[in-house]
Amino acid sequence: MKFRDYFADRFFSFFCCMAAGLLIFCLLWLAEVPGIFLALSEILLAAGFFLPFFRDFYRRKNYYGRLLKLLDQLQEKTLLMEIAEEPDFLDGRILAKILRQSQKYENDRIDEIWRQGREYREFMDLWVHEIKTPITSARLIAENEKNETAFKMEDELRKIESLVELVLYYARSTDVEKDFKVEKVLLQDLVRAALKAYARPMIQAGGRPQMENLDIAVCADRKSSAFVIGQIISNAVKYRGENFSLVFSALQEQNRVRLQIRDNGIGIAPADLPRVFDKGFTGENGRCFPKSTGMGLYLCRKLCEKMNIQLSIQSKKGEGTTVTLDFPGESFIREAGI
Repeated sequence: MKFRDYFADRFFSFFCCMAAGLLIFCLLWLAEVPGIFLALSEILLAAGFFLPFFRDFYRRKNYYGRLLKLLDQLQEKTLLMEIAEEPDFLDGRILAKILRQSQKYENDRIDEIWRQGREYREFMDLWVHEIKTPITSARLIAENEKNETAFKMEDELRKIESLVELVLYYARSTDVEKDFKVEKVLLQDLVRAALKAYARPMIQAGGRPQMENLDIAVCADRKSSAFVIGQIISNAVKYRGENFSLVFSALQEQNRVRLQIRDNGIGIAPADLPRVFDKGFTGENGRCFPKSTGMGLYLCRKLCEKMNIQLSIQSKKGEGTTVTLDFPGESFIREAGI
């Protein structure tokens, strides 16, 4: 709060006081009051105005200064007026009351939004659980029918199950860590679990995965990590090139374990690389494959952030793509006591 701003706001009061002082001086002078009394009356009038003027300025400046400092220190800004001191001037108390009512309304709205979000996630969990029953039944029926139509049905059921899983992870994306079970797990177990889910598409694509140095322990949630790797495998199959190959390799460092997944597919355009993790972004490859949703890598990034895994992509158009997962290493596992 600057003095010139406060003075500009109180300029009319200052002008009225100066005018009143001049008028009183003129009246006393016309009444032939001695000069000493004229000067004394003007001094008293000025003191009566300026002392409250400066006191009010410093009182407001100190209060709003402390309020702004408290606001900068708070992480939850909406709690400001709940812990701020009560101002000792009238318009400050009125403003504080208005802000408290406004913040109460905002907090009530936030609670309502969270409640609706929780109900939505609970419904999606129930829906996914219920939809898996007919999918499993249809798969058993297809397995009993050994013909080309049954094989095609199995492929479509696998696609449906993959999309259902995508929906489930998206619905849980805001608080997915509640379902985490972080444990010590071997990379080869995570990769094999993901490959098992996508074994049929891999076989149909004529690809054969290669695994190098995957007998390394990492600290991660088994289910979510397998989902992330599965999405990368799915993209590799979808955007594959000729003589499809997929290589899984790991490198252990002091504090991290780096898992690299390399394919020799069609690659990603340089202009699209910075946006591949954006929600709903499909890019140039997505325009060539209309079934792309742009949600897989977006969810992968969110899950990796929750698990303290650094996810990155390097790619060259026409030469393939390398996806890197940086897992917490042995030191992190020892510190966590896992």
